Amino acid sequence: MQPYGLTFIAEDCSFPVPLQNVSVEANTTVCQTYKNVEQNTIEAIYKFPLHEATAVCGFEAEIDGKKKVKGIVKEAKQAAKEYDEAIQQGHGAYLLEEQLPDIFQCSIGNITAGQTVVIRITYVTELKHDAESENVRFVFPTVIAPRYGSFGFSLNDWKKPVPDLVSYTYKTDYYLKLAITCRMTSVIQNIESPSHHISVELNINGNPNVSKVTLAEQITFLEKDFILVVKSLGLDQPRAFVEYNPKMETNCVMLTLVPKFAINEVMSELIFVIDRSGSMQGGPIKKASEALQLLLRSLPENCFFNVISFGSRFDSLFKKSQPYTEGSFSKALKHAQEMDANYGGTEIYNPLKWVFENSSKDMPTSVFLLTDGQVYNVDQIVELIKSSEEKKKDDLRLFSIGIGNSVSHHLVESVSRAGKGYAQFVTYTERMDKKIIGMLKNAIKPPIKDYNITWTNQILDDVSPVEIKPVDKPIISFYSDNATPPPATQDIFTDIKIQQAPFLIPPIYPGTRFIVYCILEKGIELCKEIILSAISNDGPMKLSITLDPVILQGSKIHTLTARKLIQDLEDGTSFIHKHQSNSGKTIPNSLIREQVVNLGVTYSLASKHTSFLAIDERDINLVAVSKSSEFPTIRSLEDSAGAPLTTSASITRRARSARRQSQTVKDLACAARGKVISDEIYTYMYSDEINQVATVLSATSVKSKPPKIETLYNFLDFQSFDGSFLPSAKFYSWFGKNDFKDFEIIGIENEKVLCLTLALAYLEIIIFETFKDECEMCYEKAKKVLKKEVGGDEQKINEILEKGKEWVNKWAVE
Repeated sequence: MQPYGLTFIAEDCSFPVPLQNVSVEANTTVCQTYKNVEQNTIEAIYKFPLHEATAVCGFEAEIDGKKKVKGIVKEAKQAAKEYDEAIQQGHGAYLLEEQLPDIFQCSIGNITAGQTVVIRITYVTELKHDAESENVRFVFPTVIAPRYGSFGFSLNDWKKPVPDLVSYTYKTDYYLKLAITCRMTSVIQNIESPSHHISVELNINGNPNVSKVTLAEQITFLEKDFILVVKSLGLDQPRAFVEYNPKMETNCVMLTLVPKFAINEVMSELIFVIDRSGSMQGGPIKKASEALQLLLRSLPENCFFNVISFGSRFDSLFKKSQPYTEGSFSKALKHAQEMDANYGGTEIYNPLKWVFENSSKDMPTSVFLLTDGQVYNVDQIVELIKSSEEKKKDDLRLFSIGIGNSVSHHLVESVSRAGKGYAQFVTYTERMDKKIIGMLKNAIKPPIKDYNITWTNQILDDVSPVEIKPVDKPIISFYSDNATPPPATQDIFTDIKIQQAPFLIPPIYPGTRFIVYCILEKGIELCKEIILSAISNDGPMKLSITLDPVILQGSKIHTLTARKLIQDLEDGTSFIHKHQSNSGKTIPNSLIREQVVNLGVTYSLASKHTSFLAIDERDINLVAVSKSSEFPTIRSLEDSAGAPLTTSASITRRARSARRQSQTVKDLACAARGKVISDEIYTYMYSDEINQVATVLSATSVKSKPPKIETLYNFLDFQSFDGSFLPSAKFYSWFGKNDFKDFEIIGIENEKVLCLTLALAYLEIIIFETFKDECEMCYEKAKKVLKKEVGGDEQKINEILEKGKEWVNKWAVE
């Protein structure tokens, strides 16, 4: 279990420091206010989640409303050393460091009795594309979900992780306030939230580009991530923004678009890896089951497929992927309908390893991972995917769907990035059908290759050699059988004038947001039009994007670019790793660390190798530093009254879970101290749609508009694996009829053709209005069957379909 919020340690127990206030302001500055109610000076630790793409670029502490100390970015080991020295000398000290890519930790040293501390953390982040709603999605994470497996700190062993103890209180007397101002570059059409009940006010002060959002109900805690999605005109249009940083005297470009193009399909192997661990119980496994059923119905006829279930153990539906036939489809559909979350914990590595080892050698393989899990061994999983992808070249891709209110974005994003696919997320109240079908459409098309972006027309000598003497050399024994010489000193090209991030352009997929950044060295002129080019199986591709005429001033885009450059370095996909000039050369870890530190210090960013340090220097003669050895007062605990100390009610759930798992009395006593006074949030974000579902039971309800997603599921039960809709009493009863004779008025004599015509007309007229993307592949399969039945005569097909549409239209309004 992961602790979070501000805690201090005494006698191996974790104690809370009372939270006074929480806010997230319009400049994306998270504020946490705490007060030391102990009678002694304490050292405390504050943990909080942020998504891995987030660039933490500012840190400040305010003491008793009188004094502010600003954090300065330093190399992580040096920052930790200076922090310890400041504490020993009696000064106040504040250290902000990255514990995991999606968890940050702030250590606060020497909080005196009665002292109030406000911690301000500033960050910038990308807005994600939401394929379900075609909008942009912002997530403000509030929950550190428990991770499965073991975790060590061998790499960053100078950091001070908190023991896995949970602090909570039996009483809450605070509530959450939320005030959102949303400013877009075009008209805001709608704002909704899948996570919280909100009130939205559009067209603020007559400006259609500005909206405000507040919570529609009082909330006493945050038990799930806060999510907003905004619908605004022109969000998918290609844009190229330029930002000038006067301090660095550099230009930075952000190129973004949601591509729309069509290329031909290829025969593929499709493997669905479904999380069936205990945490998927209830809504999540039902959602995964329904999504898998829709995927199975939508598969192309010429594919091979398999289904893998995993938890603490894993198994496969077939020993190896099977051709898509009526028999394999029926078996897989029954398997999907009977799925339950009964596989124990979450272990992703072994099932993926089996998938890669047993994937087809004769055709491209696309893997779909559906999970709500959070695990410690993300790096190990990513390395497995990378090595497997390299072996299969461009014939292996991995797409991932994160399910839940506090899913690990680090896990889901990392595995899809390594697998050259992409990631999408869905909460327990959202649909995933459109997202997963969009992934299927992209998975059965060949990858696009040889990407290139032209940023400048200048001819540049873009690299220069730097002599690197490897520091990370092993100790050489005077007596050893190892005859391999140590790596020689070599020239590594590191000085690049155009810093593109990511350096390797990620795969481009229709309907998925594409973002690339570029920092140009001082004096390099941008093209007036940025040119994006690539090669597909169907021929060359090209797009020209005109630079936005308004040049932005500041550092936000520079900061996001620097964070992406750091991610490249950590992933081993940076310019240093992948440029042809460094091909075959050993890249020492010391050089990567040096590059990360340089970026972190230059752009004021927290990272694996850089931390924020702030020192509150005090008059040592007036400071009495005391360390308490007295065990804090134990308060009584009640299961029914447990509540979180910091930002999420799930902390209580975890405390109760730990209690069920034989947590010691001492740990429970440690968890029983503290009191939260208030919890407020002010933020600048966006939102998404909450969908309610209802089961369709009669022909009367299937006529209604708009239909429910269950309407689609129930109707597709009539479709065979090859796309046919075969005659049956149940099919006819869907339309309120008994048999074939009841449809004589339509004038179609072939019963199989009639059923196909009715199905196509029904899908197009009733279902397409709401769920076109979800059922489009099933519709196309049915239309192909109809063409075969009538001999491919397009005129005859159109005449038949018009007859079916005419009847369905009349039936729908009866």
